[in-house]
Amino acid sequence: MTASSSVVAERDETGRIFYTTIGHSTDIPAKKTARTTDTSRNRLFNEKPLQALGRSISAIFLPAGYPNTVTPDYLHYQMYNDVQEFCSSLSGLLASRGALEGFGVGNASASATQALLLSVLKDVCSRFTTIIGAYYFGTSLYPETKTFRFLADVINDTSIVLDTISPYFTSISLSATSPYIPSGSTLQIAALCMSGAMRSLCSLVAGGSKAALTDHFASPVNGKGDVGELNAKNASRSTVVALTGVLLGTLIVPYITTGISIYTALFFLVFGHLLANYLAVRSVVLRSFNRQRSSILWSTFRNPKGRADGRSVCLTPRDVSNREIILDIPSRIRDAVADRVIGYCSLGVSVQYAMTSCNTSHVLKMLQYFQEEPYVLFVAESRSWGRSGPCILVSFKEGYGSLDQLRAWLHALEIAAMWSTQHMRPSEIEDMVLSTHETLKKEFSRFMGCMKEAGWNIDEGAMMMGSPGSVIMSPETTKDA
Repeated sequence: MTASSSVVAERDETGRIFYTTIGHSTDIPAKKTARTTDTSRNRLFNEKPLQALGRSISAIFLPAGYPNTVTPDYLHYQMYNDVQEFCSSLSGLLASRGALEGFGVGNASASATQALLLSVLKDVCSRFTTIIGAYYFGTSLYPETKTFRFLADVINDTSIVLDTISPYFTSISLSATSPYIPSGSTLQIAALCMSGAMRSLCSLVAGGSKAALTDHFASPVNGKGDVGELNAKNASRSTVVALTGVLLGTLIVPYITTGISIYTALFFLVFGHLLANYLAVRSVVLRSFNRQRSSILWSTFRNPKGRADGRSVCLTPRDVSNREIILDIPSRIRDAVADRVIGYCSLGVSVQYAMTSCNTSHVLKMLQYFQEEPYVLFVAESRSWGRSGPCILVSFKEGYGSLDQLRAWLHALEIAAMWSTQHMRPSEIEDMVLSTHETLKKEFSRFMGCMKEAGWNIDEGAMMMGSPGSVIMSPETTKDA
């Protein structure tokens, strides 16, 4: 070659490959060089209008590097999430109109001072709800992300319904039959305050659960996304959807004035909102352990009839997601194979609380047996819970970790499974705890290896909702204290 030349291949953040020819060579025919340059130029600058528009929209509303920087379930969740936000913005207009009428707009006898005092009272209820809700639900949002994400919109829709129908509460009078039940304007004020409290609770629960989902979406199997960018793009997309809903609502709401039309529109909007939210939550495929997912995995793993060759079944995160129950009580121990509740388990209880549900000899035996374990498991007496299946209490020791929570929960599941297959007498409970503990020690390592191969993140887990009320101190710590 009499002149230097080079063709550089580049890959952009979306995975597209394009070529750039630098210089030219006299040994290479001009026609071939031009064709190489034109091809590169066509790829970069001469896209079809629809392709260019789609690429621009994708760059604005989707994270950089999509789909390589997010999990595969990201797009499905966002599609359903945009639908539910659109329905929420429309129903929010009806709620805003109802709230304004409740404040006295359109009522000649109402005053601005009354409306101000009512708004202050509603704001006070909202702020107190935020403080109390953060205390009770703050540490529960990550382990049960799906449940609380759906529950947040149920609470939000309840608030919307209360705001929308609040003007009609003034015509309700129950003082003649039930003098202690508020009626008329008092009932309306109570409804508006309750609506503000529920809306505040929705913001708290939805914010925490959305943060957990964003962290999940930004953690693909191969690579790591940008949580900050995901939040920014989600906010941008939500703004467009909400603005579209508001603009469309301003054209429709003026024609929805009668009681029948209001209730009909509200029913369809709330139904569409909850359905879209349910489908959005259902589409999420989480790879971390919680109580329900670990119960499904362990039950199928321990089922010898799972496969014809007798080998253990290792479900993938997608398989478990399809079998999850969105609204379930976390303390329930559920047999995923038989699809029934077989017991109950409370994690992180104190030994003092266990003493109220177990006899002294049982507590002493369990404390002695679990000396080398980071947890202690107790089986409550049947008279203390009155439900089918065992009620298992677990106390943790200082220095416990997420895997210790998982082992304690699986141990409780193994006890409940044995309890459901054979009637246990009180004298056999200790022997059952010991035998299931040996089974757990034998199978746990193989179970974790199987889960890792199936695509689960075995380093992350949130079995317990919050921190334990107390932990068992080691003898050395007790002496120092």
